[in-house]
Amino acid sequence: MIITDLLPVTDAFVAAWLPGTEGQGLADVLFGGSDFSGTLPVTWPREMSQLPINVGDADYDPLYPLGFGLRYAE
Repeated sequence: MIITDLLPVTDAFVAAWLPGTEGQGLADVLFGGSDFSGTLPVTWPREMSQLPINVGDADYDPLYPLGFGLRYAE
């Protein structure tokens, strides 16, 4: 999912695939009922031409690197 064009027109972006029965927990976090932490388990590319993108590639310049994220609980 390439999101580069969407970021300038949004206040926040949350990637939450298949929350399943944990949808209430996701809602609690988004509306301030709980602290959270989350980091990317993969590299997020800037554009399709970067795919595949891997840490260590000579031209590694992702939108968000592996491990990027927020930790409000700290």
